[in-house]
Amino acid sequence: MNTLEALFAAVTLSTKHLSAYVNQTLATIPVAGIASDKQRESSLRKSLYPSIEKILLESQFCSGAGFASHLATENLAQPYWFLEWWFKNPKSNQQSCLDLDQATQQRLDFSTFEWFKNTPDAEDVYLHGPYVDYVCTSAYTITAASPVVIDGNMVGVAAVDILVSRIEEALLPIVKQSSSKVVMTNSENRVIFSSHLHYRTGSLLNIDASYQTTQNGFCKIYFL
Repeated sequence: MNTLEALFAAVTLSTKHLSAYVNQTLATIPVAGIASDKQRESSLRKSLYPSIEKILLESQFCSGAGFASHLATENLAQPYWFLEWWFKNPKSNQQSCLDLDQATQQRLDFSTFEWFKNTPDAEDVYLHGPYVDYVCTSAYTITAASPVVIDGNMVGVAAVDILVSRIEEALLPIVKQSSSKVVMTNSENRVIFSSHLHYRTGSLLNIDASYQTTQNGFCKIYFL
């Protein structure tokens, strides 16, 4: 269990660091000023990349990272989406950019995603998942997100992805050592990992709470 706790602690720390890096960058190139200026948008993307690359290179757990912002103010003719997202490409062992224009981002509308809309209410880093990431990997994913706040106003969200398959790797030693079936869920009892044939990733676990043996702020582990 120590390995699993270290994994979530590392991902949480990476998210906090990314939020701090983005905050520093936006102090010189504010998001609010790029909605009608493509040159400033391009400059912001270039400025954000080193921080995102640093997170992806230094963390063995993170599969993707970036910054998302959604602005809807009176001085804008229509809402403005900004998403700079990079993810690890296992085939080339490099970072690949998720290149989205305004039209694509508007249809995607990440402002409705749980990790984006719930982050402002989180006391610390908000964790969401598991869910299938249809945008990047088409794999079960957990996203850690932290608000980016400038002068008391939230201007966006810094986020980091971890693949559920990476969590499975961390749990394998526990599974091998246990004579019971191991099921890991999030705080809402949605299955993240299961060695039990009756419970699949993404399904809801409905069992007697007496089976629960370990819990932290985000996940629970049951031995059945």
